[in-house]
Amino acid sequence: GHTQDAPNNSTTMISALRTSAVRAATRRPMSTATPKMHKAKDTWGELSKTRPPPGHDHTVFEGPYSTPVIAAFTIGILSTGYGMMYFGMRHQQYKQGYWK
Repeated sequence: GHTQDAPNNSTTMISALRTSAVRAATRRPMSTATPKMHKAKDTWGELSKTRPPPGHDHTVFEGPYSTPVIAAFTIGILSTGYGMMYFGMRHQQYKQGYWK
């Protein structure tokens, strides 16, 4: 009989992983770059000058926009999106033979 046990698979796998990890570490040295520091606090003074004065309600749509123009624009965008989806589906239905 055998007096020496054959190495099991997990031991072999672990030693192979250890060997490849050591090889990778010798090929790629750790970075010596210094950490990047955040610079936002340095520019806050300049940024705060561009803010609206206190008490000014800063809404997204500030201008006096024409309701008919905005309505036409919105309807046009929605119709274009719907049309693209519909005609894409229609094309696939004819192409695949579901519609004749």
